[in-house]
Amino acid sequence: MTGLAGPTARRSALLRTAGRLGWGVADQGVSSAKNFVLGVFVATTLGAQSLGALGLVLVTYAIVLQAARGLATDPLMVRYTGTEPRAWRSSSAAATAMATAVGVVAGAVCLAGGAVLTRWVSGEGGAAFTALAPCLPLLALQDSYRYAFFAAGRGGAACATDMVWAVSLVLLLPLGAPLGLDGIAWAVVAFGAGAGLSTLFAAWQARTLPDPRRVVWWWREHRDLGSRFLGENMTLGVGQQVTVLVVAAVAGLGALGAIRGAEMLIGPVASLLMGISQVAVPEAVRARARGRTALERLCRALSGGLAAVALLWGVLVFVVLPYGLGDRLLGEVWQDAHALLPAVVVGATAGCLHVGPSAGLRALGRADLTLRMQALVTTMYAVMGTAGAAYAGAGGMVWGTAAASCLGAVVWWTALDRAARAALPLPPATALVPAEELDGRVA
Repeated sequence: MTGLAGPTARRSALLRTAGRLGWGVADQGVSSAKNFVLGVFVATTLGAQSLGALGLVLVTYAIVLQAARGLATDPLMVRYTGTEPRAWRSSSAAATAMATAVGVVAGAVCLAGGAVLTRWVSGEGGAAFTALAPCLPLLALQDSYRYAFFAAGRGGAACATDMVWAVSLVLLLPLGAPLGLDGIAWAVVAFGAGAGLSTLFAAWQARTLPDPRRVVWWWREHRDLGSRFLGENMTLGVGQQVTVLVVAAVAGLGALGAIRGAEMLIGPVASLLMGISQVAVPEAVRARARGRTALERLCRALSGGLAAVALLWGVLVFVVLPYGLGDRLLGEVWQDAHALLPAVVVGATAGCLHVGPSAGLRALGRADLTLRMQALVTTMYAVMGTAGAAYAGAGGMVWGTAAASCLGAVVWWTALDRAARAALPLPPATALVPAEELDGRVA
């Protein structure tokens, strides 16, 4: 019986891990569908100018979430994954309060930005940012509850929270017209109000509320991770935006449109990548408790599985869509996008290889290394993409960024190997503990 216990325990742990990863993908699917519904509503009822304003709003929202995650939920997932319920509720109360505080500060900045836009640039953009300002604390709080659920291994609760938001948004959006609130401001308010209703549901599921009194304590206790995770998250987001702007300036909006078209064709891979990334760190923390071999095995499985899916999907799209489907999906952009697709697929596949080592380093608490690696890889991405654009337009840009992603994979995996060897030397065989005894141990 003892000989069967090991394989049985490993299969059971594998099934639990697959289930948690599945909830991460499902949650991302709901989130992507929600944002798609919002974009379609604005495009069809309000027009191109409002859609552009919404795009700026969503970029701002994404940046605020990255800041809140770096300071609040990223440290939570590293240090409180798998803790007992009382410790999880206590830490979640502090982390969600920190995320809300980030939203409050960002909301104040956004309100000032809305006033400037209204006065000097665009009334539509100003209205959108003014409406976003009071919503940002709710949006940051809702996102922090989701990640707290992932840390607890309760992916179903995170997915249910986003489902409530999606349903609320669908019900709220049409109410603007009867009330005479049919502009971009109403769409943004409905987005935020849906997040507020979702937050109430999340708080009920979590049985905990944000505790503003513990914000300073959270920062003091976790600033070693939080400050570095904040820098890493912001480096990634800002680096990508700078690259896009430089490419637009160097190669023109037409080239940028072709690149965007090629990226849209591998959109399902991006959704899968974001879904897995949501739960990769908690799973790496659980694997770390079982030793270096388990951690490295999980990181290889995450990166290898995602890379295989990205490559297969890219090949399928490249082979199938030329038979009339590409023209229907992208119209006149199709020919240029199809020419760029091989490089985009290579870049996406290599990018998937970053997920495993990034999660592994975070699980080891090496925020100093993740910040350093992210800064280096983002710099390579921006420099090689810009140089490619200057030399060969859109094609040069996508091949430049693909090469940067490939080099980045080598950088990330080298860093993980060295950090894991230093932190988690391989134990002797007699010291191995059954996985079921370690699953859920305090990080």
